Amino acid sequence: MKNDPTMEKLKEFDLPVWNEIPGVGLYLDQVTKYINEYLEDYDMGVTPSMISNYVKLKIISREGKKIYSRERIAALFFVAVSKTVLSMDQIRKCLIMQENTCSMEKGYTAFRKELKERLETINKNAHTSEGRSEAEEMMKKVISAIAYKLYLNVYFDEQTSE
Repeated sequence: MKNDPTMEKLKEFDLPVWNEIPGVGLYLDQVTKYINEYLEDYDMGVTPSMISNYVKLKIISREGKKIYSRERIAALFFVAVSKTVLSMDQIRKCLIMQENTCSMEKGYTAFRKELKERLETINKNAHTSEGRSEAEEMMKKVISAIAYKLYLNVYFDEQTSE
């Protein structure tokens, strides 16, 4: 089996564990730099204006000072990664659901662990094409992504109507 650069890059993707996220509080520019160290190679980076908008949209809670706590930074990691597949309204609903069921630490830790496990599963299954061409295999992955996105849209629409 040859080295697959896509799979090699996915192996490198990792979010910080809870205790690695600074607990002292960071300013906006520091938060942006910190998050982008983990995400910008995967086209998921953030800018200071994006973060400010997340606060204005009440996706990220506003704290007294312009300091970002560990909890807010963890939520920003979730937003930055999730915005690739969810709307801002859907992300807000996810964060509210998380707040209503567990601490940010527990929610972030579960999110990080599940994402890592899914990426490892993709990596393990990358070469089990059952006779399919690379194009057919890629189309299968695209269709899976579309199916999950459709499911999430319907799910969040139903949550709104209840």
